Amino acid sequence: MVTIVEVYNNIGYDPGLVTAKGFSCYLQEAGLLFDTGGQGDVLLENMQRLGIDPGSVRRLVLSHDHWDHTGGAAAVLRANPEIEVFVPAGFSNKTLDLIEARTPPRIVEEWSPLAEGIFSTGPLGGEIPEQALAIEGTDGYLIVTGCAHPHIARIIHKVAERGAVWGVIGGLHTVSEEDTDALEAVSYLSASHCTDRIGELEARYPDAFSPGGAGFVHRYH
Repeated sequence: MVTIVEVYNNIGYDPGLVTAKGFSCYLQEAGLLFDTGGQGDVLLENMQRLGIDPGSVRRLVLSHDHWDHTGGAAAVLRANPEIEVFVPAGFSNKTLDLIEARTPPRIVEEWSPLAEGIFSTGPLGGEIPEQALAIEGTDGYLIVTGCAHPHIARIIHKVAERGAVWGVIGGLHTVSEEDTDALEAVSYLSASHCTDRIGELEARYPDAFSPGGAGFVHRYH
């Protein structure tokens, strides 16, 4: 089983957590933190309230080089400089230098394993290179996105080359008609953070839709 805890989101779920612009989630069994939100103090405070020790994080995966997904990275690395950090090709020298001050980043250029049953899609998109997670399970892959700037339809298509796609979690940013249609194939949909048209997605896919937000826990077998 994979337990995915949303530790940072501008959309709230657990009233005991701080909401702020950005996104981050923790894959408990793999010790993998995906993105870091925009503010390190908020990230570490939410992790503490959720009982997540920064020392338990073995891998940090950054989806793309925007402040609301990388802003907490320095705080995480100060708390635990032994973390392996994975970034997609195309990150700025400024962000790479920040990471290299603590640990050498690993540049992801294609579909790559990150932990048992967890993969990076590799960088997709043009102007904003972005990687997403693909988590293997009994019913197919669960995709976790930061903002889905390359569009979720493209990400689904990429992961579907490897096998069936079961679900999608995270920020979907600008949702086109093609994106909306592509989501028809998934059995689980939890859109949050930067997603526009969330209400429309929930209305169209009421059986698949689940609310996301800071403190929400997803479980996938």
